Amino acid sequence: MTGPHVTILQNRWMADPVVTSYHTEKDFTVRMRLLRWLGRQRWIVKGHNRLLTSILRPEDAPDFPFEVDFFGHRYRGNLADYIDWMVFAYGAYATPELTLLRDLVRLLRRQRPGALSFVDVGANSGHHTLFMSALVDEVIAFEPFPAFLESIVEKITINGLQNVSIMPVALGNKDEIRNYYINFRHTNAGMGTFLPDVERDGPPSAQLTIKRGDEFFDENRLPRIDILKVDVEGFEPLVFEGLKQRLARDRPVILTELGPEAHELFGSEQAFRSAFYPGARFASISGRNGCRHRLKPFHYETSNEVLIIPPELVE
Repeated sequence: MTGPHVTILQNRWMADPVVTSYHTEKDFTVRMRLLRWLGRQRWIVKGHNRLLTSILRPEDAPDFPFEVDFFGHRYRGNLADYIDWMVFAYGAYATPELTLLRDLVRLLRRQRPGALSFVDVGANSGHHTLFMSALVDEVIAFEPFPAFLESIVEKITINGLQNVSIMPVALGNKDEIRNYYINFRHTNAGMGTFLPDVERDGPPSAQLTIKRGDEFFDENRLPRIDILKVDVEGFEPLVFEGLKQRLARDRPVILTELGPEAHELFGSEQAFRSAFYPGARFASISGRNGCRHRLKPFHYETSNEVLIIPPELVE
């Protein structure tokens, strides 16, 4: 890899580009303006989300392409998508994660020399990728699903970003082509998975390429992983298995989901802990929508969002 760049994506699942007209603030209805105003009122402690959904529920939101400010960047989304609804209403999706990532960058700037990289495995439509592009020297986004790839490319292009590389593949424990399932009945398209629930997901939406992480990073001369985010709807154990050597060498800070499917694949807490570098410390990430993160003690059976840190960075 010669340097930061935007990868131009071509594969057989990508449709021809569709020109979309995006609405800006002058086009927002009174209800939409109220939703955005209330979403930014941090003094509302109890019932904040219930109040917002009483104005406009994500599942009832219209097909409404919009463009808003996102931490100084331009963010294009559609109100009918759950993640984009969160950005429209609260200003961001998973705000506790974003505040934690920002703090981790500050920590690593003091502790590690040289350029910092953020690796986003399961980048979805590019929300975290866009946020982190302003904080680190290089972002590497892994996303195999064509519709999401197009959304990431659009975000990078309209913001003129030069430090983002997009890898149009998934990561796993071996090279393969695998069925991918999207639940189109759900407003959160990010819940696509390689681990189907037949009653929920129905037939596969696509067949997508999976690469074993260690070999893919070496073959493409990708940089050291400083911060790793993995959100792949239960496929996390296979991602970490495929990155075993790289995790041991780079000792990144890791943010990951630990849902029911991942629990089943890991099999035990011991197997989960052994997936990472020796001495790894664990914490549970929590926090309200629109607010800062809180770190709590890690419990394998109940923690859903997990922070993993090498022992040399704990203090």
